[in-house]
Amino acid sequence: MFRGRIGIIQRIFAGYRKPFFEKLGSLPSIDVSVFAGQPLQNESIVTAEKLSSAHLWPTKNLYWTVISGYMLCWQSGISQWLHEFNPDVLIIGAEPRLLSSRFAIWWMKRRHRLSIGWGLGELPRSGPRFLALAHYLYTRNFIHCLDGLLTYSSKAAQDYCKLGIPADRIFVAHNAIDNIESEMFLSKWGSDDSWRSQWKTDIDIDPDLPVLLFVGRLLPQKKVEMLIRACIPLLGQCQILIVGDGPWKSYLEDYAKPYSKHIRFVGYQSGEMLAKCFIAADIFILPGWGGLALYQAMSYGKPVIVSFGDGTETDLVRNGENGVFFRPDDEGDLKEKICSLLGQKERLVEMGQTSIEIIRKEMSLDAMVDSFYRALSVLSATK
Repeated sequence: MFRGRIGIIQRIFAGYRKPFFEKLGSLPSIDVSVFAGQPLQNESIVTAEKLSSAHLWPTKNLYWTVISGYMLCWQSGISQWLHEFNPDVLIIGAEPRLLSSRFAIWWMKRRHRLSIGWGLGELPRSGPRFLALAHYLYTRNFIHCLDGLLTYSSKAAQDYCKLGIPADRIFVAHNAIDNIESEMFLSKWGSDDSWRSQWKTDIDIDPDLPVLLFVGRLLPQKKVEMLIRACIPLLGQCQILIVGDGPWKSYLEDYAKPYSKHIRFVGYQSGEMLAKCFIAADIFILPGWGGLALYQAMSYGKPVIVSFGDGTETDLVRNGENGVFFRPDDEGDLKEKICSLLGQKERLVEMGQTSIEIIRKEMSLDAMVDSFYRALSVLSATK
Protein backbone atom coordinates (compact mmCIF):
# COMPACT_ATOMS: atom_id res chain seq x y z
CA MET A 1 0.00 0.00 0.00
CA PHE A 2 1.54 3.30 -1.07
CA ARG A 3 1.94 6.13 1.41
CA GLY A 4 3.82 9.33 0.81
CA ARG A 5 4.16 12.46 -1.31
CA ILE A 6 3.13 12.39 -4.97
CA GLY A 7 4.46 15.14 -7.21
CA ILE A 8 2.60 15.56 -10.51
CA ILE A 9 4.14 17.53 -13.38
CA GLN A 10 1.73 18.84 -16.00
CA ARG A 11 2.46 21.34 -18.75
CA ILE A 12 -0.88 22.95 -17.91
CA PHE A 13 -3.52 22.41 -15.23
CA ALA A 14 -6.57 21.78 -17.42
CA GLY A 15 -9.84 22.43 -15.61
CA TYR A 16 -11.25 18.96 -16.31
CA ARG A 17 -8.35 17.43 -14.33
CA LYS A 18 -9.27 19.16 -11.07
CA PRO A 19 -11.75 16.50 -9.80
CA PHE A 20 -9.19 13.76 -10.41
CA PHE A 21 -6.40 15.56 -8.53
CA GLU A 22 -8.80 16.36 -5.67
CA LYS A 23 -9.88 12.73 -5.39
CA LEU A 24 -6.30 11.44 -5.55
CA GLY A 25 -5.24 13.99 -2.92
CA SER A 26 -8.06 12.92 -0.60
CA LEU A 27 -6.69 9.38 -0.23
CA PRO A 28 -5.40 8.66 3.30
CA SER A 29 -1.68 9.07 4.01
CA ILE A 30 -1.09 10.71 0.61
CA ASP A 31 0.03 14.26 -0.10
CA VAL A 32 -0.30 15.53 -3.68
CA SER A 33 1.32 18.56 -5.30
CA VAL A 34 0.62 19.56 -8.91
CA PHE A 35 3.32 21.57 -10.71
CA ALA A 36 1.81 23.22 -13.79
CA GLY A 37 2.01 26.30 -16.01
CA GLN A 38 -0.19 28.12 -18.48
CA PRO A 39 -1.07 27.20 -22.09
CA LEU A 40 -0.15 29.22 -25.13
CA GLN A 41 -2.56 32.05 -25.82
CA ASN A 42 -3.97 30.43 -28.98
CA GLU A 43 -4.63 27.02 -27.39
CA SER A 44 -8.05 27.96 -25.95
CA ILE A 45 -7.66 25.61 -22.97
CA VAL A 46 -9.68 26.32 -19.82
CA THR A 47 -7.42 25.95 -16.78
CA ALA A 48 -8.08 25.63 -13.03
CA GLU A 49 -6.50 27.95 -10.49
CA LYS A 50 -6.66 26.16 -7.14
CA LEU A 51 -7.03 22.84 -5.34
CA SER A 52 -8.40 22.03 -1.90
CA SER A 53 -7.33 18.44 -1.08
CA ALA A 54 -4.07 18.79 -3.03
CA HIS A 55 -1.52 21.56 -3.55
CA LEU A 56 -1.07 23.57 -6.74
CA TRP A 57 2.34 25.08 -7.51
CA PRO A 58 1.89 27.48 -10.46
CA THR A 59 4.90 27.94 -12.68
CA LYS A 60 5.85 29.88 -15.77
CA ASN A 61 6.10 27.94 -19.01
CA LEU A 62 8.83 29.11 -21.36
CA TYR A 63 8.01 28.10 -24.93
CA TRP A 64 10.02 28.15 -28.10
CA THR A 65 9.58 26.64 -31.53
CA VAL A 66 12.09 24.72 -33.62
CA ILE A 67 11.82 23.08 -37.05
CA SER A 68 8.35 22.80 -38.66
CA GLY A 69 6.54 24.31 -35.68
CA TYR A 70 7.84 21.68 -33.25
CA MET A 71 7.33 23.20 -29.78
CA LEU A 72 9.61 22.81 -26.76
CA CYS A 73 8.90 23.96 -23.21
CA TRP A 74 10.84 24.57 -20.00
CA GLN A 75 9.02 25.10 -16.71
CA SER A 76 10.79 27.58 -14.46
CA GLY A 77 11.16 26.87 -10.75
CA ILE A 78 11.26 23.09 -11.16
CA SER A 79 14.27 22.73 -8.85
CA GLN A 80 12.72 24.84 -6.08
CA TRP A 81 9.47 22.85 -6.22
CA LEU A 82 11.29 19.52 -6.07
CA HIS A 83 13.40 20.59 -3.08
CA GLU A 84 10.49 22.10 -1.14
CA PHE A 85 7.85 19.43 -1.81
CA ASN A 86 10.42 16.61 -1.86
CA PRO A 87 8.22 13.99 -3.60
CA ASP A 88 8.54 10.27 -2.94
CA VAL A 89 7.07 9.57 -6.40
CA LEU A 90 6.90 11.76 -9.47
CA ILE A 91 4.17 11.40 -12.11
CA ILE A 92 5.21 13.12 -15.31
CA GLY A 93 3.28 13.74 -18.50
CA ALA A 94 4.99 11.38 -20.97
CA GLU A 95 5.68 14.28 -23.31
CA PRO A 96 9.40 14.56 -24.05
CA ARG A 97 9.06 18.11 -25.38
CA LEU A 98 8.72 19.28 -21.76
CA LEU A 99 12.46 19.59 -21.30
CA SER A 100 12.39 20.39 -17.58
CA SER A 101 10.96 16.91 -16.96
CA ARG A 102 14.36 15.48 -17.87
CA PHE A 103 15.87 17.43 -15.00
CA ALA A 104 13.12 16.20 -12.66
CA ILE A 105 13.79 12.55 -13.59
CA TRP A 106 17.52 13.04 -12.96
CA TRP A 107 16.72 14.67 -9.59
CA MET A 108 14.59 11.66 -8.57
CA LYS A 109 17.13 9.10 -9.76
CA ARG A 110 19.85 10.67 -7.62
CA ARG A 111 17.62 10.02 -4.62
CA HIS A 112 16.60 6.51 -5.77
CA ARG A 113 12.93 7.51 -6.12
CA LEU A 114 10.26 6.63 -8.65
CA SER A 115 9.47 8.59 -11.81
CA ILE A 116 6.32 7.41 -13.61
CA GLY A 117 5.19 8.61 -17.02
CA TRP A 118 1.54 9.33 -17.85
CA GLY A 119 0.67 9.36 -21.52
CA LEU A 120 -1.30 8.58 -24.65
CA GLY A 121 1.26 6.34 -26.32
CA GLU A 122 2.67 7.01 -29.78
CA LEU A 123 0.49 9.35 -31.83
CA PRO A 124 0.78 9.99 -35.59
CA ARG A 125 3.17 12.83 -36.40
CA SER A 126 2.90 15.21 -39.32
CA GLY A 127 5.75 17.09 -40.94
CA PRO A 128 9.09 15.98 -42.41
CA ARG A 129 10.02 12.32 -42.02
CA PHE A 130 13.36 13.11 -40.43
CA LEU A 131 11.56 15.10 -37.71
CA ALA A 132 9.11 12.24 -37.07
CA LEU A 133 12.04 9.82 -36.76
CA ALA A 134 13.90 12.19 -34.43
CA HIS A 135 10.79 12.54 -32.27
CA TYR A 136 10.35 8.75 -32.14
CA LEU A 137 13.94 8.18 -31.05
CA TYR A 138 13.79 11.00 -28.50
CA THR A 139 10.48 9.68 -27.10
CA ARG A 140 11.87 6.16 -26.85
CA ASN A 141 14.91 7.43 -24.96
CA PHE A 142 12.73 9.54 -22.68
CA ILE A 143 10.33 6.79 -21.62
CA HIS A 144 13.20 4.38 -20.97
CA CYS A 145 14.38 6.82 -18.29
CA LEU A 146 11.13 6.22 -16.40
CA ASP A 147 10.42 3.54 -13.81
CA GLY A 148 6.92 2.82 -15.10
CA LEU A 149 4.06 4.15 -17.19
CA LEU A 150 0.42 5.00 -16.66
CA THR A 151 -1.56 5.07 -19.89
CA TYR A 152 -4.87 6.56 -20.97
CA SER A 153 -5.85 3.47 -22.98
CA SER A 154 -5.08 -0.13 -23.86
CA LYS A 155 -3.78 1.06 -27.22
CA ALA A 156 -1.26 3.32 -25.46
CA ALA A 157 -0.09 0.39 -23.32
CA GLN A 158 0.58 -1.59 -26.50
CA ASP A 159 2.51 1.35 -27.96
CA TYR A 160 4.82 1.48 -24.95
CA CYS A 161 5.33 -2.29 -25.06
CA LYS A 162 6.45 -1.94 -28.69
CA LEU A 163 8.96 0.68 -27.55
CA GLY A 164 10.51 -1.89 -25.24
CA ILE A 165 8.89 -1.17 -21.88
CA PRO A 166 8.13 -4.38 -19.92
CA ALA A 167 4.41 -5.05 -19.64
CA ASP A 168 4.57 -5.38 -15.84
CA ARG A 169 5.69 -1.73 -15.65
CA ILE A 170 2.70 -0.43 -17.63
CA PHE A 171 -0.70 0.28 -16.04
CA VAL A 172 -3.86 1.35 -17.85
CA ALA A 173 -5.80 4.13 -16.09
CA HIS A 174 -8.69 4.89 -18.41
CA ASN A 175 -9.05 8.61 -18.89
CA ALA A 176 -12.13 9.80 -16.99
CA ILE A 177 -13.79 12.95 -15.74
CA ASP A 178 -16.23 13.56 -12.93
CA ASN A 179 -19.73 12.56 -14.11
CA ILE A 180 -21.55 14.00 -11.09
CA GLU A 181 -22.59 16.99 -13.19
CA SER A 182 -23.93 14.88 -16.05
CA GLU A 183 -25.91 12.70 -13.62
CA MET A 184 -27.39 15.81 -12.01
CA PHE A 185 -28.46 17.38 -15.31
CA LEU A 186 -29.78 14.09 -16.65
CA SER A 187 -32.02 13.69 -13.61
CA LYS A 188 -33.24 17.26 -14.13
CA TRP A 189 -33.81 17.33 -17.91
CA GLY A 190 -33.14 13.87 -19.36
CA SER A 191 -36.71 12.59 -19.30
CA ASP A 192 -38.35 15.99 -19.80
CA ASP A 193 -38.91 16.98 -23.44
CA SER A 194 -40.88 20.16 -22.74
CA TRP A 195 -37.84 22.47 -22.84
CA ARG A 196 -36.11 21.12 -25.95
CA SER A 197 -38.11 22.70 -28.74
CA GLN A 198 -37.91 26.22 -27.29
CA TRP A 199 -34.22 25.79 -26.38
CA LYS A 200 -33.38 24.76 -29.94
CA THR A 201 -35.25 27.78 -31.26
CA ASP A 202 -33.39 30.04 -28.82
CA ILE A 203 -29.99 28.91 -30.09
CA ASP A 204 -31.19 29.15 -33.70
CA ILE A 205 -31.38 25.50 -34.70
CA ASP A 206 -34.37 23.68 -36.17
CA PRO A 207 -36.52 22.17 -33.38
CA ASP A 208 -37.72 19.38 -35.69
CA LEU A 209 -34.43 18.08 -37.13
CA PRO A 210 -32.11 15.50 -35.52
CA VAL A 211 -28.96 17.06 -34.01
CA LEU A 212 -25.45 15.75 -34.70
CA LEU A 213 -23.16 17.08 -31.97
CA PHE A 214 -19.44 17.79 -31.88
CA VAL A 215 -17.77 19.08 -28.70
CA GLY A 216 -14.08 19.93 -28.45
CA ARG A 217 -11.30 22.36 -29.23
CA LEU A 218 -11.35 23.43 -32.86
CA LEU A 219 -8.00 22.19 -34.15
CA PRO A 220 -6.96 20.45 -37.41
CA GLN A 221 -6.57 17.07 -35.71
CA LYS A 222 -10.21 17.16 -34.59
CA LYS A 223 -11.22 16.91 -38.30
CA VAL A 224 -14.39 18.98 -37.94
CA GLU A 225 -14.03 20.12 -41.56
CA MET A 226 -14.35 16.50 -42.68
CA LEU A 227 -17.48 16.13 -40.54
CA ILE A 228 -19.01 19.14 -42.28
CA ARG A 229 -18.13 17.79 -45.74
CA ALA A 230 -19.61 14.39 -44.94
CA CYS A 231 -22.86 15.95 -43.74
CA ILE A 232 -23.39 18.47 -46.56
CA PRO A 233 -25.57 16.02 -48.60
CA LEU A 234 -27.59 15.25 -45.44
CA LEU A 235 -28.32 18.79 -44.31
CA GLY A 236 -32.05 19.28 -44.18
CA GLN A 237 -32.45 15.74 -42.91
CA CYS A 238 -30.28 16.62 -39.91
CA GLN A 239 -28.20 19.51 -38.55
CA ILE A 240 -24.81 19.95 -36.88
CA LEU A 241 -24.23 21.65 -33.54
CA ILE A 242 -20.56 22.50 -32.93
CA VAL A 243 -19.50 23.37 -29.38
CA GLY A 244 -15.99 24.62 -28.76
CA ASP A 245 -13.39 27.26 -29.41
CA GLY A 246 -9.88 27.21 -30.78
CA PRO A 247 -7.50 28.44 -33.49
CA TRP A 248 -9.58 26.95 -36.33
CA LYS A 249 -12.93 28.39 -35.27
CA SER A 250 -12.91 31.34 -37.71
CA TYR A 251 -11.78 29.14 -40.60
CA LEU A 252 -14.48 26.54 -39.91
CA GLU A 253 -17.18 29.19 -39.57
CA ASP A 254 -16.18 30.63 -42.96
CA TYR A 255 -16.08 27.14 -44.49
CA ALA A 256 -19.57 26.34 -43.18
CA LYS A 257 -21.09 29.74 -44.03
CA PRO A 258 -22.95 28.52 -47.16
CA TYR A 259 -24.68 25.92 -44.98
CA SER A 260 -25.23 28.12 -41.90
CA LYS A 261 -28.95 27.33 -41.82
CA HIS A 262 -28.11 23.81 -40.63
CA ILE A 263 -24.67 24.22 -39.03
CA ARG A 264 -24.51 26.14 -35.76
CA PHE A 265 -21.38 27.19 -33.86
CA VAL A 266 -22.01 28.15 -30.22
CA GLY A 267 -18.41 28.51 -28.97
CA TYR A 268 -17.04 27.18 -25.70
CA GLN A 269 -19.77 26.17 -23.25
CA SER A 270 -19.96 24.71 -19.76
CA GLY A 271 -22.51 24.02 -17.05
CA GLU A 272 -26.21 24.09 -17.97
CA MET A 273 -25.68 25.19 -21.58
CA LEU A 274 -23.25 22.37 -22.30
CA ALA A 275 -25.51 19.86 -20.56
CA LYS A 276 -28.45 20.89 -22.72
CA CYS A 277 -26.31 20.55 -25.86
CA PHE A 278 -25.54 16.95 -24.93
CA ILE A 279 -29.04 16.03 -23.79
CA ALA A 280 -30.74 17.57 -26.84
CA ALA A 281 -28.37 15.89 -29.31
CA ASP A 282 -29.33 12.67 -31.09
CA ILE A 283 -25.81 11.46 -31.97
CA PHE A 284 -22.37 12.55 -30.82
CA ILE A 285 -19.67 12.45 -33.52
CA LEU A 286 -15.93 12.52 -32.92
CA PRO A 287 -14.23 12.55 -36.35
CA GLY A 288 -10.68 12.95 -34.98
CA TRP A 289 -8.91 13.04 -31.60
CA GLY A 290 -10.57 13.88 -28.30
CA GLY A 291 -11.28 11.11 -25.81
CA LEU A 292 -12.62 13.26 -22.95
CA ALA A 293 -15.41 14.76 -25.05
CA LEU A 294 -16.35 11.21 -26.04
CA TYR A 295 -16.40 10.19 -22.38
CA GLN A 296 -18.60 13.18 -21.58
CA ALA A 297 -21.04 12.37 -24.39
CA MET A 298 -21.35 8.79 -23.16
CA SER A 299 -21.95 10.02 -19.59
CA TYR A 300 -25.01 11.83 -21.00
CA GLY A 301 -26.25 8.61 -22.61
CA LYS A 302 -25.43 9.44 -26.22
CA PRO A 303 -24.82 6.99 -29.07
CA VAL A 304 -21.50 7.85 -30.71
CA ILE A 305 -19.81 7.72 -34.09
CA VAL A 306 -16.00 7.73 -33.96
CA SER A 307 -12.92 6.95 -35.97
CA PHE A 308 -9.55 5.76 -34.69
CA GLY A 309 -7.82 8.67 -32.96
CA ASP A 310 -5.66 8.78 -29.84
CA GLY A 311 -6.69 5.29 -28.69
CA THR A 312 -9.13 6.13 -25.90
CA GLU A 313 -12.05 5.43 -28.24
CA THR A 314 -11.07 1.76 -28.58
CA ASP A 315 -11.76 1.21 -24.87
CA LEU A 316 -14.89 3.35 -24.69
CA VAL A 317 -16.77 2.38 -27.84
CA ARG A 318 -18.14 -1.13 -28.41
CA ASN A 319 -18.81 -1.23 -32.13
CA GLY A 320 -22.50 -1.84 -32.77
CA GLU A 321 -23.39 -1.67 -29.07
CA ASN A 322 -23.03 1.95 -27.96
CA GLY A 323 -21.69 3.38 -31.19
CA VAL A 324 -20.02 2.68 -34.51
CA PHE A 325 -16.59 3.23 -36.01
CA PHE A 326 -15.95 4.70 -39.44
CA ARG A 327 -12.78 4.33 -41.47
CA PRO A 328 -10.20 7.05 -40.71
CA ASP A 329 -10.41 10.09 -43.02
CA ASP A 330 -13.20 8.44 -45.05
CA GLU A 331 -16.00 11.00 -45.21
CA GLY A 332 -18.07 8.68 -47.41
CA ASP A 333 -18.01 6.00 -44.75
CA LEU A 334 -18.82 8.60 -42.09
CA LYS A 335 -21.82 9.73 -44.14
CA GLU A 336 -23.04 6.12 -44.46
CA LYS A 337 -22.75 5.54 -40.71
CA ILE A 338 -24.72 8.71 -39.97
CA CYS A 339 -27.46 7.77 -42.46
CA SER A 340 -27.72 4.29 -41.01
CA LEU A 341 -28.16 5.46 -37.42
CA LEU A 342 -30.50 8.35 -38.19
CA GLY A 343 -33.01 5.84 -39.52
CA GLN A 344 -33.02 3.76 -36.33
CA LYS A 345 -34.50 5.84 -33.51
CA GLU A 346 -35.13 2.93 -31.14
CA ARG A 347 -31.60 1.65 -31.66
CA LEU A 348 -30.19 5.11 -30.86
CA VAL A 349 -31.94 5.01 -27.49
CA GLU A 350 -30.57 1.53 -26.75
CA MET A 351 -27.04 2.51 -27.76
CA GLY A 352 -27.21 5.61 -25.57
CA GLN A 353 -28.24 3.50 -22.60
CA THR A 354 -25.28 1.20 -23.21
CA SER A 355 -22.98 4.24 -23.30
CA ILE A 356 -24.05 5.42 -19.88
CA GLU A 357 -23.77 1.91 -18.40
CA ILE A 358 -20.17 1.64 -19.65
CA ILE A 359 -19.29 4.93 -17.96
CA ARG A 360 -21.01 4.09 -14.70
CA LYS A 361 -19.67 0.55 -14.37
CA GLU A 362 -16.25 0.58 -16.03
CA MET A 363 -14.82 4.06 -16.69
CA SER A 364 -15.54 6.10 -13.57
CA LEU A 365 -13.25 8.62 -11.91
CA ASP A 366 -13.00 6.26 -8.93
CA ALA A 367 -11.71 3.52 -11.23
CA MET A 368 -9.07 5.90 -12.60
CA VAL A 369 -7.90 6.81 -9.08
CA ASP A 370 -7.80 3.11 -8.13
CA SER A 371 -5.60 2.38 -11.18
CA PHE A 372 -3.17 5.14 -10.20
CA TYR A 373 -3.01 3.89 -6.64
CA ARG A 374 -2.42 0.30 -7.74
CA ALA A 375 0.43 1.41 -10.04
CA LEU A 376 2.03 3.43 -7.24
CA SER A 377 1.75 0.51 -4.81
CA VAL A 378 3.20 -2.07 -7.22
CA LEU A 379 6.03 0.07 -8.57
CA SER A 380 7.06 1.45 -5.17
CA ALA A 381 7.30 -2.11 -3.84
CA THR A 382 9.91 -2.93 -6.51
CA LYS A 383 12.07 0.17 -6.00
